[in-house]
Amino acid sequence: MTTLMAIGGAVDFEEPIIFKEFIKRAGGVKARIIVLPQASGLKNTGKEYCETFQALGVKQKPISLEFRERKDADKQKHLDALRVATGIFIAGGTQMRLTSIIGGTTFESELLSAFKRGGVVAGTSAGTAVMSKVMLAYGKSGATPRERIAQFSPGLGFTDKIIFDQHFRQRDRLGRLAYAISMHPGVLGVGVDENTCAIVEDDKYIIVCGRNAITIVDGTEMVSTNVAEVEGSRPVAVSGLKIHVLTEGCSFDMRKLKAMIPRIKLE
Repeated sequence: MTTLMAIGGAVDFEEPIIFKEFIKRAGGVKARIIVLPQASGLKNTGKEYCETFQALGVKQKPISLEFRERKDADKQKHLDALRVATGIFIAGGTQMRLTSIIGGTTFESELLSAFKRGGVVAGTSAGTAVMSKVMLAYGKSGATPRERIAQFSPGLGFTDKIIFDQHFRQRDRLGRLAYAISMHPGVLGVGVDENTCAIVEDDKYIIVCGRNAITIVDGTEMVSTNVAEVEGSRPVAVSGLKIHVLTEGCSFDMRKLKAMIPRIKLE
């Protein structure tokens, strides 16, 4: 089974339910975890995540791959670490840092191979954005889709069925995700709130974990849009998008495009 854990950023280190879920899915105490800190501009990011995972019970010391230059990506020790990893955690920061360093390298190929053989890939903030084949690289806030509210570039391509966005409700990003789906109605837009995770299993099911919500924008029944004609950062009209807002315990069937919301028992 393939597993993506797309985290919206700002994970609660004091109540680390998302980190615990990542460790459990990566093998529990026997997990072999590597951290990719390349998106971050802070030098201790990788070390801090490694210490967190070890404090949560991982016996084999997690490894942070600290290279920041393309020429270092394909070092044998980095490739060897990928080949035995059961969990890969991609830190936040600026997603373009990560794609510009590893895009087109052997390291990138090994990363995708690790995912396909069952390694759990988790990312937070920028680490979530890079998971998509079509990546939201830059954008502006706002509830209304507007021409050029977002810019796109190739991501790492763990999935070609979803465009992820992060810090979603906290930074008012519905407009840019609606804009993305008006241009790419064959994929799902998945906006993930902070301290929340969208767990994608086999590109078939999405499960919500965490304290806030995920927003799914489904464009498969889109009726019409003027996205191709609008200029000058003006508002874009779009009709027929379907919106799902899901919280912890909810799930979404990507094949049937149907949300499952569990009943809450009244006391």
